[in-house]
Amino acid sequence: MKLLRRRWFRNILFFFPILIIITLIAFAIVYFSPGDAGNLLLMKHLSKNIVSKSDAADYARRLGFDGSFFELYGKWMKNILRGDFGRSALNGETVIKVFWSKYKITFLMALISIAVEIIISFSMGLYAGIKKGSAADRFINFWAVVSCAIPPFWIGLIALWFLTIKLQWKHAIGYSGITSLIIPALIMGVISMGFMSKIVRAKTRDVMNKGFVEFSYSQGLSNFDILIYHVLPHVLPAAISIAILDLSSFLGGAVLMEKVFNIPGFGDTLIEAIKFKDYFLISGSLFFIGIMICALNLIADTIYPKLDMRNENEIGSLNKRELLYAENY
Repeated sequence: MKLLRRRWFRNILFFFPILIIITLIAFAIVYFSPGDAGNLLLMKHLSKNIVSKSDAADYARRLGFDGSFFELYGKWMKNILRGDFGRSALNGETVIKVFWSKYKITFLMALISIAVEIIISFSMGLYAGIKKGSAADRFINFWAVVSCAIPPFWIGLIALWFLTIKLQWKHAIGYSGITSLIIPALIMGVISMGFMSKIVRAKTRDVMNKGFVEFSYSQGLSNFDILIYHVLPHVLPAAISIAILDLSSFLGGAVLMEKVFNIPGFGDTLIEAIKFKDYFLISGSLFFIGIMICALNLIADTIYPKLDMRNENEIGSLNKRELLYAENY
């Protein structure tokens, strides 16, 4: 328990410099990219294609965007320490309000994606672990390689073409509720299942090759009992850690899928903020996303040893069964 607390404290200390580096890099990329923030935002605000330099400079001053890179970033960091994330220059609303109103759709899509990945990975991995050389076993080997080379948004474009052009499905694009998230979430989950299914298969096969499993079968235990009481305790620690880490990657991947399927999540908001150099919205949003990803990593780092400690007890009991098996056979 003391070791776990020390690990928590160490990871939390590391998170703060990581968040600063993330926001600093994001701020620098946007600040030094082509275009003047005051000019871009004023043209957007007035719906004009051109504005005078003096008007743009005055508008930037009113927004607080006049100053050097370090002045802007330093002012933003001071406000962050006071709990003030600023307001979006695009609509005048607070960064917190804009972020959470849009990101909840993105987060929901990521949750559905991870659920799809877990269901398919466990189903195929457990079956392939029991049935060596089966179609599921061969598919896992194939898909683990292919999925590394295929970006989810590319599959999304193909799926969109098939659904809208070939099937004439009018509801494939746009957002009309949680059902609109199923297809993009399904694509992300299926693309990412290769690695997890290989881990589940490997752990399952390792347990199934133990002598006590054959002994358990001779005592009348079914495949279901073997999976529940012997296989899952070995599989869960690694699989849950992978799922939590994949969820953090889905939080970013969902942004591109939203753009492909025209879902009004955080993707459009972030792209528009980058396009018009809305410094506070970009940096504040990445700060929140960074906190969520760091928190997910912390959860994964905490859950794994907890499950592993429980797994050690199971391993001890399995060794007793092996001894019983050896005594009888």
